[in-house]
Formats: sequence, C-alpha cells, structure tokens
Amino acid sequence: MGRLLLPAITSIGLAMAHQFHFGHIDANWNSAAKTLELSVRLHADDLEQLLRQRHGRPLEIDRDPLAEKLACSYALETVGFDQARLRCLGMEVTTHQVTLYLEAPAAEPPQRGRFRSFSAEFPDQINTVQLLTDDRRTGPAIAFLQADQWKRLRP
Repeated sequence: MGRLLLPAITSIGLAMAHQFHFGHIDANWNSAAKTLELSVRLHADDLEQLLRQRHGRPLEIDRDPLAEKLACSYALETVGFDQARLRCLGMEVTTHQVTLYLEAPAAEPPQRGRFRSFSAEFPDQINTVQLLTDDRRTGPAIAFLQADQWKRLRP
C-alpha cells in the first residue's frame, strides 16, 4: 500500500503545479483598417512573479492599479512585428491567464516577428503566434523557442 500512496501523492502535486510555460499571440491583420491587432496570452502567475521581481514590490496582477501599465510595458519589450509601432490598448485578467491587447498601424501583414516573453526566465518557455487576416487563420501557429530572435512568419 505504501508503494502506491507515494506515487499517487506525487501525481496529485504535479498535476496542481504549473508544469509548462506557454504564451500565445493571435496576430490579426485587419485589411480594412490597415492595423495589426494582437491578443497576447500569458500565464498570470508567471507574469505576476516576473513583475514582482523586476519592480521589487508586492503586486497582484488583478488588483494593483499599476499592473496593467507594467504588464503592457513588458509585452511591448518582448513582442515585435516588422516595423510595427505597437501600443497597448489594455489588459484582461482571468484565473490563470492575462490577455494583453496591442495594436499598430500596418499597411500589410507582417513578414517577421519576435515573441520573447518569459524566454529569459524559463528555458522551457514555448511561445506561439497564430497569423490571421481579417480574423481568418492564414496558416499554422509558429513556435518561438528560447533561442529564437526575429523569425520569418511567411514563406
């Protein structure tokens, strides 16, 4: 019985722990408005921990009045598309996820991008970008790993 109990307890602990580090961007090029519209989804606990460390102060991502400004600043540091001058429109927080909304004027869809969020903090971080045009997917999601800098998005 003891042999079965330890694996069961370990499995429960692992299931409750944050097992992987993953971020995702939906990058929609709006052809009518000529804008690049991004929704950047990150794990809330990771972002909260990173902002606490960077700014040396307690911070609750869903309660601190400065959280949105700090999170937007971090996203603008770690996300980029071609020559897009991104600006942050706001942030939405749910139990496990933060979604940041970024936008930039864009005469055409982006050809290159970078998505470095948490890459320096977590060696196993995987970030993906899903390209869309007018809210329709234009191909498979593109993975950005720790070693990736700027990456070609289209053939």
